[in-house]
Amino acid sequence: MIESAEKILENRYLCNNCLGRVLAGQLLSGISNEERGRIIRYFLAFLFDSGKDVKVDLSNFYGIKFKKRKVVIEKPKECFVCKNFFKEKIEDYVKKIVEKLKGIEFKNFLVGTKVKQEILSSEEKIWEEIGIENAESIKTEINREIGKKLEKILKKNFERKEPEISILVDMVNEKIKLQIQSLFIYGEYKKLKRGFPQAKWICSKCKGKGCIYCKGEGKLYRTSIQEIIEKPLLKKAKAKKSAIHVSGREDIDARCLDWRPFIIEIKNPLKRKIDLKKIQFEINKSKKVKVRNLKFVKKNLVKIIKSERMDKTYSVLVTFKKPVKKEKLKDLKILEKEPILQQTPLRVLHRRAKKTRKRIVKKIAWKVLGKNKIEFKITAQSGLYIKELVTGDEGRTKPNICEILNNKAKKIVLDVVKIHKK
Repeated sequence: MIESAEKILENRYLCNNCLGRVLAGQLLSGISNEERGRIIRYFLAFLFDSGKDVKVDLSNFYGIKFKKRKVVIEKPKECFVCKNFFKEKIEDYVKKIVEKLKGIEFKNFLVGTKVKQEILSSEEKIWEEIGIENAESIKTEINREIGKKLEKILKKNFERKEPEISILVDMVNEKIKLQIQSLFIYGEYKKLKRGFPQAKWICSKCKGKGCIYCKGEGKLYRTSIQEIIEKPLLKKAKAKKSAIHVSGREDIDARCLDWRPFIIEIKNPLKRKIDLKKIQFEINKSKKVKVRNLKFVKKNLVKIIKSERMDKTYSVLVTFKKPVKKEKLKDLKILEKEPILQQTPLRVLHRRAKKTRKRIVKKIAWKVLGKNKIEFKITAQSGLYIKELVTGDEGRTKPNICEILNNKAKKIVLDVVKIHKK
């Protein structure tokens, strides 16, 4: 270690932090790199004062008082590696961070650093000279030292795994950037009215700016399930955007009369302490959507929710063009006996992958409401397009109800009445 210290200090000055980090950053615990560097520096000074020939630039001994050696030592200009970051700049960055965090609620944080290339190159040059066996990187030390100072000031914990806020110290552009972890709120909804989508449907023509096509709205529908649920949450969290993650979806013109699981993601929330019971009460003032079981969850549940495949039971009210021959209705039982081969429907082909799906109708029943009107109750495997099961979609779904009954559908009214949760 002494040989390595002499090699890197012979023609340059290193501050205590950098000296301790490159020589002994991985040795001993319970002490800082600044303390490691000070110990090494003072040991070299002991050797020097005792008369040993220590080959180091004397500026590395600035501030140390010798008893035997009579030398004049000039103040060092700048640390070769960190350019005096630890002595002169770290406190300024900490103050900037504290100022930037004002008004944001969080209980833990993580610090990351974007270091100037000249600092990284200087550190790498030292590593090339003495190796990296016991060294620690300057990025790691900066993150830790800023984190320790922030913990004292903010009274909050440094957290590596799931921080509520990530702080990037951009030394290149001398800026502080914040990344606030989203709030993830689980719930279940019912859609009680028709004519609006699950998620906010931004106008593809103007990208949300407002145009003739969307009548200046910036979106194709005035509201959505997402917007009804997000409104009180965004206000309380002082956030501007959300995303909704749902287990399946129903058509715009369909109702969902059973509870469908969802997660609403509130992005960049300034406030995290939210009374979800009050929020649920606010949402349920709507005549279009009802929610229940709101609770905070972890991000990993989003993937689980979106990948769930749940069977559903539908109520399908079909008005046919011609009177239905009642004796042919029993032929519909064939739908339970063989798989349905279904190509991607024409109505969603512009936004869905072109492929053929094999799905199962688990149960079909019906009730005659008039000469041309039949109400079907269909329990189907997840992923089966029900409207196309009725119409056949120009031969893209086989077998289908209209083909079996030799009758075309004039009108279809669809409801999800049961979601078979696992």
